[in-house]
Amino acid sequence: MSDLSLEKNIVEDKIKGLSDKEIGNKYNVNLKFIEKSITKSLGINVSNPSNIKSIKKLIPKDFQLEQNSVWSFKSRGNWATHNGNYRGNWSPYIPRNIILKYSNEWDLVLDYFCGSGTTAVECKLLNRNFIGIDINENAIKLAKENINFSYLFKTAIDFKVGDARNLDSINGNSIDLICAHPPYSNIVNYTHNNDNDLSNYDVNDFLDEIERVAKESYRVLKDNKYCSILIGDMRKNKNVIPLGFWTIEKYLKAGFKLKELIIKRQHNCKTTGFWYTNSIKFNFLLLAHEYLAVFEKSKKGEIDNEKSGTVNILYDEYQKINFIQKDDIQQESTTVWIFEKEDWIANTLNNLIKRYSKGNYLIYNNNKKISDLLIYFYDNHFIGSSDDFDTYLENEGILAIICEDDRLNNHLINSSPVYVEKFFNKNKKLKIKEIVVVQIKDLNNLNNINEDLNINHKYIVIYKKV
Repeated sequence: MSDLSLEKNIVEDKIKGLSDKEIGNKYNVNLKFIEKSITKSLGINVSNPSNIKSIKKLIPKDFQLEQNSVWSFKSRGNWATHNGNYRGNWSPYIPRNIILKYSNEWDLVLDYFCGSGTTAVECKLLNRNFIGIDINENAIKLAKENINFSYLFKTAIDFKVGDARNLDSINGNSIDLICAHPPYSNIVNYTHNNDNDLSNYDVNDFLDEIERVAKESYRVLKDNKYCSILIGDMRKNKNVIPLGFWTIEKYLKAGFKLKELIIKRQHNCKTTGFWYTNSIKFNFLLLAHEYLAVFEKSKKGEIDNEKSGTVNILYDEYQKINFIQKDDIQQESTTVWIFEKEDWIANTLNNLIKRYSKGNYLIYNNNKKISDLLIYFYDNHFIGSSDDFDTYLENEGILAIICEDDRLNNHLINSSPVYVEKFFNKNKKLKIKEIVVVQIKDLNNLNNINEDLNINHKYIVIYKKV
């Protein structure tokens, strides 16, 4: 069967309602091939070409604003016209939270990676004016269909086919909130044979272009207003590619300050059976989180405040515990580890040791010994250069750096893991392997939705000596 015939049959079967798994088994093809066939034929990457929308309710049941820095939505949200048909679209809980927290009624919201219009629908429901831009005209058509429902109030909703790198149609300092979900480099392709679509760019080219997007974002946003983006990491040859941190750096370079760095948990990661076994066998973790970065455009001339946190807080916390190595723990298999407040350090250390050490591990390594695992609690500064760390590791040894986000006195965020990754990026002997998020239950749960988010997570940035 020719590729053209195969693609035609795949699209016909999708329209009939066959699942990706059924089509994959029938034609011996993977999801990537199925997606490319649909996108090439229909001009848009959807999971169900014959999807029929029916509105059962216009608002989510029992909705509450998120208070902590880890967001977890086990149900992706199906009110109004929301559904998961458009590949890679974000849960409507995300823009709903961002819009309610960082804008007011009748403000003007921009989404320059509009896709199927999830943000647009939320703006209509929450009485915000909206501009939606996407490089794919078929996505814009779908967004217009999704916004076509009756609602009590009428807002100004404007869709345009355009490029996020060139927002010339929008005046400078005119947008109240940017709320966008860019592609994760070329993990999911949203158009076919469109050289201008960022979802067709490899990582290095993608980062060059997202820098242009960040500059345009800064230009069109009003002073003291917010820009939020959801971005995730990638994996290649069992090692993580920190696309999230690299993208965040581009927005910081454009002039933005970091207001919040939220962890969005993913719930499509299988942690038992085949995937759990392979996670242990091949020593990699299943990607189970994304980064929701909220940037602030501060007025020119404003300077950063000092940190409100205590230097060495992580090391101080470690000193308070009586760590006992345990061999009988259940190993974590995803990049999100969830522990109780009183034992998160002990559980973290035990997981690191069981996965990466044969017993020759060290914590902080003040004795300058050679080890197969060096666990380092980052205390807001490194002494010396990045080369000092690989010196005391065996070949293929692991460096695990436990760090956190600090809240500044001006309510902005100083993100240690972004700095840690940048610090070690030029060290050719250390290759980043994993970025783990440790969610700590009941940490700083202040129950105050009107103030800053409660930071209830830590990070482990993991490197391998090559």
